[in-house]
Order: sequence, then C-alpha cells, then structure tokens
Amino acid sequence: AEVYRRQQGHQASFQGETGTTRASSSKKADVMGSVVGLVLGTRAATAAVVFLVTWRMLDFSLFSYHPVCMTLGYALMMSEAVRAAIFFRGTAGEDRVRKITKHMGLNLLALALVTIGFIAIYKNKVRLGKEHYQSKHGKVGLAAFVSTFVVVAGGILSFKKLGIIEVVPENLHGLVKRVHRAGGMVAFLLALAAMQLGLLTGALNPVPAERVAQFAVAAIALSTLYFWYTWSDNGAYAKLDRDGKEQVTVVSHLVPRRN
Repeated sequence: AEVYRRQQGHQASFQGETGTTRASSSKKADVMGSVVGLVLGTRAATAAVVFLVTWRMLDFSLFSYHPVCMTLGYALMMSEAVRAAIFFRGTAGEDRVRKITKHMGLNLLALALVTIGFIAIYKNKVRLGKEHYQSKHGKVGLAAFVSTFVVVAGGILSFKKLGIIEVVPENLHGLVKRVHRAGGMVAFLLALAAMQLGLLTGALNPVPAERVAQFAVAAIALSTLYFWYTWSDNGAYAKLDRDGKEQVTVVSHLVPRRN
C-alpha cells in the first residue's frame, strides 16, 4: 500500500510539472504571437506613411527629396534598426554579431538617407532665400539629425568586433552601450516628432492622407516604446578576442519585464 501511495504521488507530481511546463510553453507562444502581430502592424504603419509621403510629395523637385528621404531613413530604416537592437539582446555568440552587423547596416543606410534629406532642405532654403531652423519642425528636425550622427558614431564605437571600443577603459564599456541604446531611442523619437510637426504644416494633401500618415507615425512611436519598456535584456553578451573570434559567451533570453 505504501509503495502504491508513493507511485501515485510521483505520478501526480510528474503530471503537475508537465502541466506547468505546458502552461509555460503556451504562455510563451501567446507572448511571441503578440510580438509578431505587433511587429507586422508596425511595419504596416511604416508602409502606409512611406507610400503616402512618396506618392503625394515626390515630384523630383529639390524640396521633395527632403520628406521622402527623411521618411525612408527614419520611419523605415531606423525603425527596423531600433527593433533589431531591442530583440538581439537575447542572443549571443556569432548570431549576436550577425544581428548587430545588420543593425549597424540599417543605421548607416538611415544616416545616408537623412543626410540627403537634410542637404535637400538646406539647399532649397538657400535657393529661396529663407532663414534656416525657424519653425518647431526645423528645430526638432535639426536636433534629430545631429543626434543621429552622434548615435551612429556611438554604435560604431561600442561594436566590440570592430575593436574601437578598446580605446575606452573596460569598466566603461557597459556605460558606452547603455548611452548608445538610450541615445538611439532619443534620436528616433525626436525624428518621429519632427515628422509629426512636418505633417501639421499641411504639406501632405489631401487632409485624409495627412491624418493617416499622422496616425501611422504615432503607431510606430508607440509600438517602439512598448517594445523598449516591456522587454528587457537579462545579460546576453559575447566577449570577442582581438581577432574578432568569440572568446566567452554568456547566454540569456529576451524576457518580458512583467509576467
């Protein structure tokens, strides 16, 4: 009888653990499904604002390159780069290096596009004899543009594989990365704020298209803030030797801040 009771107890314990594991797996699947859905929704919003700005404003005049290139640079390229930065935190080793390289490439493309957009509006102002940075849109846009250069430079510095970060004392490497991450979010949100201010000028006609674009830009900002706040990094990183080969890997997983 005693043996039977023990067997029953072990069986019940096993069933309880199995049920907990299944519940945990189900919850994880639900969370990841929500994340995928939100990412797809954000990309749909990005596609909407890129399409509307390009369709309504690209007439190949000097000015038209400003809104189109800024939208492609910030709403499309930098949006993808920021999400990539949030989600590669749970990776390590060569996979992490590849994803950081992709993140850097997206940011460099964003920088190239917004530089073209900046030159276009600057030259157009000169051509028309107008003063620079007089409106809120111009001032916030300038802040976003300058901060983008600083953030990209910080990203190049903090990418261990390039080896440039070795000029910084090792005990400050973590701080450099944290400043880069926070600065990236600030630059991105400044850019989206500048886009909203630009849309308020009435440059994108008709009004329904303008409202859709405003909603899409707001959706991009809110979803990015959601990912930034909700998901955390519990310490994944890979130390590389001077040849760029993986030396020590600490594996962790991207987890939600709130369960």
